[in-house]
Amino acid sequence: MNTQQTSQTNNELISTNQHEIIKSFFQTDSANEMIESLHFMAESLLFNEDLKYISSETRVHLVNQLRVASLVAKLDENRCKC
Repeated sequence: MNTQQTSQTNNELISTNQHEIIKSFFQTDSANEMIESLHFMAESLLFNEDLKYISSETRVHLVNQLRVASLVAKLDENRCKC
């Protein structure tokens, strides 16, 4: 096996391994749980007093967008699977 083939095989193994790590990560929590975690982290960051360059209007807008995403995820989680 030459160096190029070895490199390609290693890249394929790494890619497969990364795919499995990402797949298992997203199977751990539901979409709703991930969005709620994101919402909490973003809201905590946005309302930190150290971020003077983000206007309060922008902060509220971003939090409202996250709330919409949370609502959509909850609606999807509770939809009728008829």
